Amino acid sequence: MRRVQTRVLYALATLGLCAAAAVTGVWIAASSGEEPARPSSAFAGSIRPPGAPAPAFRLRDQDGKAVSMAAYRGRTVVMTFVYSTCEDTCPAQIQSIRGALDRLGRDVPVLAVSVDPRNDTPARARRFLLEQQVTGRVRFVLGSRDELAPVWRGYGIAPQRGRLDHSAYVVLVDGEGLQRIGFPHSRLTPEDLEHDLRRLG
Repeated sequence: MRRVQTRVLYALATLGLCAAAAVTGVWIAASSGEEPARPSSAFAGSIRPPGAPAPAFRLRDQDGKAVSMAAYRGRTVVMTFVYSTCEDTCPAQIQSIRGALDRLGRDVPVLAVSVDPRNDTPARARRFLLEQQVTGRVRFVLGSRDELAPVWRGYGIAPQRGRLDHSAYVVLVDGEGLQRIGFPHSRLTPEDLEHDLRRLG
């Protein structure tokens, strides 16, 4: 009887140690802050509504050159929405895009659409691109409020209105002219943007 009791106690002790080890492992994994590995087939950004077209436009950039979506058919395009006097969110978005292009090892078209047409003059747009060190890599799309409004609507962007901040978003448009992936500013990182640019090709 004593031998049976000893074996039962030994088995219970072993089970207790295993359970404690499992709990400790889960706690260490949770406290490390590491997220599960993303499946290689998944996009990091949010999937846009299927078949959503990129709005067509023909406007001017910071140098007065014509810029249109039609000119980029067949290529992935990074669309973002900024204003030239912004001191926080817009520079951060542009730097994340710049970092993604650096990681990618090649440039893709980047169009930064004005959300403050009254104040976004060509000179201010050029200065903004220069300060962000993306001259020649990013085109600042300018126009009047009436000209830009259809573009904003097509991407679901609220423009800058006084102290009301604009929608801070980056959208990837594929070679067929469809909106594919979106990143709100709070989730935009160079690593994730690079990942999705590679996925789109």
